[in-house]
Amino acid sequence: MRWDTYCPVNRLGEWMGRTVTMCGLVVEQRTHHQITGEPMKFLSLADWTGIVETELFAATYRSYGLATVRHPVLEVKARVEPFENGRGFSLRVLSAGKPRSGCAAFLNDRM
Repeated sequence: MRWDTYCPVNRLGEWMGRTVTMCGLVVEQRTHHQITGEPMKFLSLADWTGIVETELFAATYRSYGLATVRHPVLEVKARVEPFENGRGFSLRVLSAGKPRSGCAAFLNDRM
């Protein structure tokens, strides 16, 4: 696996409001129900630089939830979302799956 082709956790804060691809070991996961009653999932992903909290809301969880239990190391494409107090961030997962091999840029949206 080419870890250098993914955005490391310690650089995620540089991409607030943007979509990145990162990869990490699933170290914690828990399911929850949204206000609508639909299931969603929270994951903590770790790489060699740190740990980040991610959210898979209902639609994403329906599409990619199985991947979160199939792959102990998970690739996620996600939007970096700041906390309301501005003292951190989490990742809103857009897709999840098996880590890729080979080279690719970690910044997915171009301005």
